[in-house]
Amino acid sequence: MPDLKALNSQSWDDRLEARAHTYQLRGRFKFAHEQLVLYQPKKWLDIGTGNGFLPQVTRDKLSGVHITGTDFAENALGHAQGLDHKVHNDIDRDGLPFAAASFDFVTCLEVLEHLVFPEHALLEITRVLMPGGKVALTVPNIQHVEYLGQLVRGKMPGPAADARHMSVFTHKFIVKLFHQAGMKVIHPGGVDASPEWFAKISPKYLCKTIAVVGEKR
Repeated sequence: MPDLKALNSQSWDDRLEARAHTYQLRGRFKFAHEQLVLYQPKKWLDIGTGNGFLPQVTRDKLSGVHITGTDFAENALGHAQGLDHKVHNDIDRDGLPFAAASFDFVTCLEVLEHLVFPEHALLEITRVLMPGGKVALTVPNIQHVEYLGQLVRGKMPGPAADARHMSVFTHKFIVKLFHQAGMKVIHPGGVDASPEWFAKISPKYLCKTIAVVGEKR
């Protein structure tokens, strides 16, 4: 039986034709891109960097930035571009291989749901952030109205049914985890609403993805 790492690596290989659709400056990538441009970090860590799409489309908007990317799928990291430094890393098992207060910005997009111990990952993110440093983070939103409807019908909601997903999240739970890790949520929100303006009405129920910015206290 394949382990979680193998499942994620295989998923990367299986989605070759879908990458052109997946990697566009919208949804979670647009959200993180806007936050990076707003805060203008100098030392940025991109956890779960994949092929380095976010660094590639954002670097030109940042002045004097040094970008480190990590991923636990070696085949994904092999495709990564736009980085100053690549690190093969399993944050769930090993934490982050960086000194405390190494970065002023961390991005962590669609990573926590793949972890058995997301609270440990957030503690590690807090550790490597400088005081006042920011993290832009996204995870699937199990509280989306479509997923609630699936539960009512006795079906397993999409984020929970994915064999690669070890954890599920609501907005309230994410805020709790951030607080426990020593961070405060300064921008609660969501993306992947259809139509997009639904995100302004209720990120909690109308966005398929939770998108938040946290700050180290």
